[in-house]
Amino acid sequence: LLAYFVVAHRALSVDSPRLAALALGLLAIIVFIRGLLALRPRAWLLALAWIAAAWLLAGSVCAVPVLLLMPSLFLALACSLFARTLVRGRIPLVVRMVALIEGQPAAELAPDIRTYATNVTRLWAGLLGGLSLLNLVLALNTVPGGALERLGIAPPWPLSPEVAATVDTWGIYVPVVATLVGEFIFRQQRFPGRYDGPLDYLRKLAKIPREKWTGIFH
Repeated sequence: LLAYFVVAHRALSVDSPRLAALALGLLAIIVFIRGLLALRPRAWLLALAWIAAAWLLAGSVCAVPVLLLMPSLFLALACSLFARTLVRGRIPLVVRMVALIEGQPAAELAPDIRTYATNVTRLWAGLLGGLSLLNLVLALNTVPGGALERLGIAPPWPLSPEVAATVDTWGIYVPVVATLVGEFIFRQQRFPGRYDGPLDYLRKLAKIPREKWTGIFH
């Protein structure tokens, strides 16, 4: 992960397709690391296909623009983790999380808790989807250095790097932190007495085995 950030930053700084392709290859390892270590054939095939595509991009002008679009893609994937569980007949993701923390089946949760957790799932799906679109707009329209400009296409809404950086900080990172903190404060007021505070809540999360956390995403 650290190597990816270093290589990606360097690739964007010197506008290097080869370094951008290397960063994309590192992303494949990050995404499929568990399957690769477990020697799962599907994970190896997907990772190798991803790396092969990155290798092909190394000789084209598309490598750096594709790298610029990766944050938006991963935000969209994070959005899908929440959104796809809101389909009728499925258990919303935050409801699954609450059931795991409480140590009881989701169907046995109190109706008000289940409704609240469902609404929080909708909140995160909407927020992450909006942030994905915002990041996409920034990646495409920054001049100089944006994806469209690097491909020789005039951006419809050109933004200076300074404006893009400001929007990126205040429009993406701040809303995520504010939502995390604000939702926890509101939850404590809505359901008083469930946690003694943030540290108590974190201790409860830490007691849950990693395998169980993984299971709620299936």
